[in-house]
Amino acid sequence: MRAVLLDADGVLQLIGTPWEQALAEGGGPDFARALLDEEVDALEGREDLRDLLARLVERLGLEAGVEDLLDLWWRATPDPAAWQVVRDLRASGYLTVLATNQQHERRDWMRTVLGYDGLCDLDAYSCEVGAAKPSPGFFHRVLALAGISADQALFVDDNAENIAAARALGIRTIHHPADSGGQELRRELVEELDRAQSPQPRA
Repeated sequence: MRAVLLDADGVLQLIGTPWEQALAEGGGPDFARALLDEEVDALEGREDLRDLLARLVERLGLEAGVEDLLDLWWRATPDPAAWQVVRDLRASGYLTVLATNQQHERRDWMRTVLGYDGLCDLDAYSCEVGAAKPSPGFFHRVLALAGISADQALFVDDNAENIAAARALGIRTIHHPADSGGQELRRELVEELDRAQSPQPRA
């Protein structure tokens, strides 16, 4: 095992209210459904989030404006215990990769306000990679960026669909309960990395 791929929301940073619920509370259930259905271009870097929100505000006749809705994306708090886990992984010789779905605007906010630059060895924001989880293309590109094969990677995420997609490609996974914290992340990683390094029983 050479590399650990880590999701941001729900793993390295705490999000509080579940995302779909937060969207519905901020813009209504129709907005939440439309955003989730149409966000792939923004997540993969082909559209700005502001343009997507402006289109939805006009189409759905929302009272909330673009800047009001954007506030929904500025609600995450870095988990110091989880960040320390990343530092400890690096100190132990593992390559760490931030593997996260983000639009350009949220990526910039995470870098400048939350201070993500330099936390991991490599940053793989979907808007830069050009593919978003759970697309196999995201994982293929991240593995290529890291210079590793699927069987050399461990992927940690709080989304079951993303976990299933990675597992289908032969990547080891940890399905981390959202917002369960850095101590739980440490326990999961110790257990899984130990399992990965243990000799396999002969058939």
